[in-house]
Amino acid sequence: MSVVRWAAPLITLLAAITAGTLYGVQLVVLTLAAAALLLVIWLLWSSVQALAGESPLTFEEAFSLGARSAEEEQKRAVLRALKDLEYERSVGKISPEDYAELSTKYRTEAKRLIQSLDAALEPARREVELALDARLQREGISLEPEAASDEPLPASDEPLPARDESDEPAPDSAAGKPAKEDR
Repeated sequence: MSVVRWAAPLITLLAAITAGTLYGVQLVVLTLAAAALLLVIWLLWSSVQALAGESPLTFEEAFSLGARSAEEEQKRAVLRALKDLEYERSVGKISPEDYAELSTKYRTEAKRLIQSLDAALEPARREVELALDARLQREGISLEPEAASDEPLPASDEPLPARDESDEPAPDSAAGKPAKEDR
């Protein structure tokens, strides 16, 4: 394994030097660029194999890992149709009644497809969560939330604004009132 790691760059350099002495600098650059491209392809292939585990991975299997399912393609088509419908409404090509009808139809279909995709991914999501929990336990990392602070939580979902000490006016020394700003 270590011989291959050293042999490939050495062979590339020897080929580049030979090409440079015989044919000029342009071929050296071309040879080095081809070697860099092959290195990137090899690194990507190695990472895909590492993600797939120890089992051998064919090119077709690797290609199918990135392919979208039929439902994903349908979802993209419906979302694209909604975007096109919005555009047609904005330029006045479609009446408000037709827009409302088609928009409702497309949104219902998109909602169904998204729910279907979520349901299909649920078993894999659970498996990943279990594997993550096991790894965190091995590492000794707790998933318990931090101890609650003394400050009450906000009633809404909005985050609390950042508190800046410079925003508070300095108290007037005599009356305990905020000092007036000079302008």
